[in-house]
Amino acid sequence: MKLEYLGDALDHWKGSLFEYLKAEGTLNELAVDPMATDRDSWKEGDLQIYARLLHVERHLIIPHRARLADREQYFAEITHNGDLFLDPDTGIATSHTSQAEKYVRRKELAALLRHPESRVVIVYQHIRAQKTRERIKKCVDVVKQEVEPVRWCSYESPTAAMLFLCNDGARIGRVQEALNTLLGGQAEKRVGHA
Repeated sequence: MKLEYLGDALDHWKGSLFEYLKAEGTLNELAVDPMATDRDSWKEGDLQIYARLLHVERHLIIPHRARLADREQYFAEITHNGDLFLDPDTGIATSHTSQAEKYVRRKELAALLRHPESRVVIVYQHIRAQKTRERIKKCVDVVKQEVEPVRWCSYESPTAAMLFLCNDGARIGRVQEALNTLLGGQAEKRVGHA
């Protein structure tokens, strides 16, 4: 997440989605890691706006001392045991990249999915120059190289998606069911699942 994008339509979409899923009882103690690539630019007021837009309390925005470039230390600072939303600039890395800070890697996701095992990890995924379902499939295939079984569902648009991952199939089933209820007849086009 970059500060220059704070308050865009996608933040409203994310927040509305989280508010709905929390009201449906499908998310537990949701915390947010903005994975800010420009963290030094963020002020307290910006974090308060971000929390408000995402419909979480400010204390549920995960603080970091480590830089995002110090990956192992950065992810070790995530000690929250509830559900977790990661908001990288681009999404899940499916191959080697020179811009690692814009992504979350499969090993990092695997560690977050293992502790605790029933945690739902949600990842924002930017989509560009490819079909959303194809991009989501690549992301899930990469995660499965590190952690199996992993259950998943997604809420998709042509330019962005939210990928919900968990080791607990029943929890992902409830998320998928809630998304299907929300979207009704549009769910077939917008909700992906294994």
